[in-house]
Amino acid sequence: MRNFVLAISLVVFCSLSMAAQEVIVSGSGDFKRLCEGNTLPSEEGWTVVKKNVAAGGLTPEIWCGIARIRKAEKDYIATLAYGPIRCDDMWRLSEGLVIFNKGNKYSALCLVDGKWKQTMNGYNCRIIACGHADGARAQMLVRDKKGFFSWIDQSGKHLEGTPEHYDDAVIYRARGDVVAVNTAGKWGALASDASVVVPIQYDTLFLTASLRKWGGKWADANWFYVREDDLWGVRGDNGVEALPARYGDLSYWPTAPDTWCYRMPGGKWGMMDSSGTKVLPEAFDGLSPYSFNAYVSGNLRLPVAIVAGRGKERALLNHKGKELLPYMEDRNMFDMLVMFYPQNSFSVFTWNRYKLWAKGEFESTADFEARKKNPSLNEGYIASLIPAAEKAFVSAIIGDDARLILSRYDADSETFVFSVNKIFQDTYKITVPRSDAALFREEFSSFAADALKTAKYFVRNDMLSLRSITFTTPEGKTFSFDNPAAEGYSRPWLRDLDLIR
Repeated sequence: MRNFVLAISLVVFCSLSMAAQEVIVSGSGDFKRLCEGNTLPSEEGWTVVKKNVAAGGLTPEIWCGIARIRKAEKDYIATLAYGPIRCDDMWRLSEGLVIFNKGNKYSALCLVDGKWKQTMNGYNCRIIACGHADGARAQMLVRDKKGFFSWIDQSGKHLEGTPEHYDDAVIYRARGDVVAVNTAGKWGALASDASVVVPIQYDTLFLTASLRKWGGKWADANWFYVREDDLWGVRGDNGVEALPARYGDLSYWPTAPDTWCYRMPGGKWGMMDSSGTKVLPEAFDGLSPYSFNAYVSGNLRLPVAIVAGRGKERALLNHKGKELLPYMEDRNMFDMLVMFYPQNSFSVFTWNRYKLWAKGEFESTADFEARKKNPSLNEGYIASLIPAAEKAFVSAIIGDDARLILSRYDADSETFVFSVNKIFQDTYKITVPRSDAALFREEFSSFAADALKTAKYFVRNDMLSLRSITFTTPEGKTFSFDNPAAEGYSRPWLRDLDLIR
C-alpha cells in the first residue's frame, strides 16, 4: 500500500513540475515552442529528442502533433493536451497514429478530433512500422513471438476481415506505405490500412525500380514485379495489372522512360513501352537498359541507352532501337566505349553545348516555338549548327595534351600501327618501307608532335576519328596516312538520342 501511495505521489509531482515548465500545454503556439525546444530550458535537464513526429498533413492548430523529450536519460512523449508518457522509443506509422514502447510493451496514440488519445496500452507484441489511422480507429501490423504477422485494431484485438496471420512481410515506402505479405507460400501486397492492393496469388513479388512513367503518364503507384508459374509480369498497388505474368524475363531501368525489355519463354528478347506497343522485335539474344556512370559523364545530359546482344556481338542502342555504337565482338573495347560514350559522342556534345532543347542564343522566340512544333524546321536548325559543332568537338576531344603512340611494325606488309591517345576506339596503319622502319621508330618522338599539329579529323560512328596525317623526318622524308573510311564523308549528323530532360 505504501508503495502504491508513493507511486501516485511521484506521478502528481512530475505532472506539476512539468506543467510549471510548460511541458504539458494546450495552446498550439506554446506547443510549437515546445517542439522547437524553447520551453525546455537546458538547466532544467530537458532536451528535445524528436519533434514534429506526426505533423505531416495536419491542420495548423496541431502543426507539431507530438514530440519526444528526454530528462535524466529517460524518454517521454509530450503531445498537444496529452502527456507526458514515459517511453523507450517512439515512431509514427501514419498521420494521426504514433507507436511507443517501454521494454517489450507497445502502445498507441491516435489522433481524435484534434487531440491525441491512447487507444492501446501495453500490447505484448512487436508492432511493425506499418499501420493506418482513421479518426479514432486504428489498425497496425504486428509480429508475435512465433514470428507470424497479423493486423490488430486500436484495442489490441485481431482486425476483423483480415487473415489470422501471414508467414512473412516486407515493408516498402516508395509512394506511401505498402507491405508485401506471404501466406501459404503465395505473395501479395497490402496498403497501410490492411486492404489488399495486389492479390495474394504470386510465387514471387517485389517492388520494381522507381518508374518514371507508365503509359505515357507519370507514375502514381507502387509497381511490383510478380512471378506466377515461372513467368513474370508487373502489377500496381492501384489494382492495375500493367503487364500480365507471361514473360520469361523482364528488365526496366529508371533512365529508360516508359520502356521495358522482355524475353518470351524460351525465345528472344524484345522491347515495348508500358502501353504494350512494340519498340523492338523479339530478335535479340539479350537486351539490357544501360545506366551511364555519372562520375564519368560529368554534367552532361545523358542519352537513354540499351545494350543489345546478337550472337557474340553487342551494340549500344537508344530506346527506339537506333544504334549509338555499332555491333562489335571485342567485349573489352565495347565496355570501354560504352562507359565513355557520353564524353566521346558528337551527338551528346552538340546536344549539350548548344542546348538544343532550349532557345538558341541567336534564335528568336518565334523561331524557337516554330521548330519545336515542326520536325523539318528543327532538323534545319540543327544542320546549321553542325559545321561549328564539329570544329568545337575536335578541339574539345584533342585538347592540349593529345599525343601519338607508335606500336608494332609488320615487316610483311611494311606498316606501323599507330594511334592518337584521345581516340581510343581506333588504331591506324601507315606504310613505312623496311629500309626506313628502324630510323622512323628511333626518331618518331622528334617529329610526332609537329605531325599532330597539322592532322585532320572527322566524325565516324558519332565519335572522333583521324582523317589524315603526314610525318616528316629530320632527313626530309615524308610518310602520309589517309583514312579510307573518310572517303565520301561530308558532315556528321546527330543520333536520335531522345535525351532525358
